[in-house]
This record gives sequence, structure tokens and C-alpha cells, in this order.
Amino acid sequence: MSPQLIYGTATFGMDVTGFADAEAAKSMLKTVRSLGIKRLDTAPRYPPLSTGRAEELIGESVDISGDLTVDTKVYTDTRTDGSGDLARDAMQKSVCGSLERLKRSQGVNILYAHRADPATPLEEQVRNFNEQIAQGHCEAWGVSNTPPAVLEKIVQICEENGWQKPSAYQGDYNLVTRAMEAKLLPILRAHGMSFVAFRALGAGFLTGKFVNNQHEGTRLSDDNPLGKAMQRVFSDEELRRAVKEFDTEVKKHGLSSLEVAVRWVAHHSALRDADAIILGASKETQLQETVSLIQKGPLDPPVLALVDELWASVQQSRENVL
Repeated sequence: MSPQLIYGTATFGMDVTGFADAEAAKSMLKTVRSLGIKRLDTAPRYPPLSTGRAEELIGESVDISGDLTVDTKVYTDTRTDGSGDLARDAMQKSVCGSLERLKRSQGVNILYAHRADPATPLEEQVRNFNEQIAQGHCEAWGVSNTPPAVLEKIVQICEENGWQKPSAYQGDYNLVTRAMEAKLLPILRAHGMSFVAFRALGAGFLTGKFVNNQHEGTRLSDDNPLGKAMQRVFSDEELRRAVKEFDTEVKKHGLSSLEVAVRWVAHHSALRDADAIILGASKETQLQETVSLIQKGPLDPPVLALVDELWASVQQSRENVL
């Protein structure tokens, strides 16, 4: 079996996508369900230029989304460094707002810390998440963008106080972002936490379009609200060269970089059945294509050799990217 698939709603309510209103969101959620996907990932800061709208659209589509499992996060204002995000009052305000927008009086599945809070004591943060569970606002909690050393401290605090540990870690994972396999994954496995992978296609970077100057209209395009930021994430010239060479080689096998990236993370990566992959899309057809590629199954050994060569060529420069 492959890891569970989750549909990521970060583009819900974003003008440049096909999901700007409730009818479009409902149509997408029908497609999600038809593909056998039963879980959604969202956050109160989605989409970037209209915070809270993604959750609202899920709530406005409750006749379709009502039986789908929903994960959300604690609000974070990216104009700050995250200080105070995970304080008790801020967390309570964020979660109550999310539940109202989502129309989920019964709570959500997993409540994540979207990023670190450098000001609130770690023990207080953990206590606050456990309080949200006790209030019935979520079944479990998780972390995202958290360094392994901090995660180990969180686990220690939970064990010392008899508190519920985070059940999941949400992080970057793809063909050129694999440092988690050595540094983070052993901690998760030791404590029964699942890994929920996002950016499996590197926000579109691993489709090969950007390195071949064919990225207009994609998430990496200049007119996309996230375009410039994503371009900076993948700005390293050696990385771009390696991906372009990889794209050329996989085409010789009659495949696209997109197909290899998707099939690799689903069938050959370090992920297990209990883990998950968040699939994003700005069009219904994109999600349908991605799922159909996963359904094609494992890749042939010569292609897997190219995947290993790609990672070996960029590993030194990306060994600290988690």
C-alpha cells in the first residue's frame, strides 16, 4: 500500500486558481471524493492574500466536505517571527475561528503548529495543544517546520508530564529534499509519529517547466502570489542544473519529471502506509492527473537509478533543508 493521500486547500480562495468561490470549491471537493481522497489539509492563513477564505470555502461546502477528515493549523502572521502564535489565548482564538469557518462543531482531526513560536515557552505550547484536545477541538496535534532537536524536547516534555505527544509531523519531502530521511524520520519512527509530506512536486519546480523556462501560468510564475517566493526557494544554480539534466534523462525513458516525482514519493520513498502525501492543485485536472500517475505504480530500476543520481548530486547543498 502507498501512503494516504490528502488534498491540500492552500489555493482555495486564490484568484489565480479555479477555486475562487463556493461552487468551484464544491466541484473540486466532489472530484477529491471521486478519487478516493478522504482527508483535507487547510490553515487559517490560506490563501496568502485572503486569510481564512480556504476554511470558509470548506465550510460553505459542508454538504460535500462534511464527511471528509479535516486537518488545520494555528494561525500565524508571516509578517512576524511567530512570537506569541502558540500562547494560550492566541491558540484558543485561532482554533475557535477555524471551527466556525469550517462549520465543524465536533472539532478537526489534527491541529498543527504552523511554525515555531520563539517567545512562548515550549512547555506552555505543549500544554495548550493538549488543552485543545481536552476541549474536543481536535483529536490530535502535530507540528510543522520544527527542527529535530526541538521535536525531541517536545517529546520529552510530553513524557515528563503525561501529555499527548504530537501524532504527526508535516514537512517538505521530494526528490531534491530528502534530509528528513536521516535526521528527522528516526525520531518520528521511535515515537509513533507519522510524516505528512508537502511540496512533493517542489511547488511545481520538479515538473521540469521552470528549469526549461516554461513556467508561465504555474505556481512558479511571476504573476502568481507565491511565484517569487518559490523561485527563491529553488534559486541555487547547481540545483537547477541538476534538475534540468534529470528532466532530460527521464524523457529518454518516455516519462516526465512530474510523473517520476509523484510515483517515487508514493511508491519508493521512505514513507509508509501510516504516513501521508499532501497533493495540491490549482485545477481539477491537475489533481486527477497526479492521482492517475500514482496509480501507475512503481518505477523501473533504471529510472530509480536516475533519482538516486539526482539526490547524490544535490545532497551536500540540501542536507539541512527539512
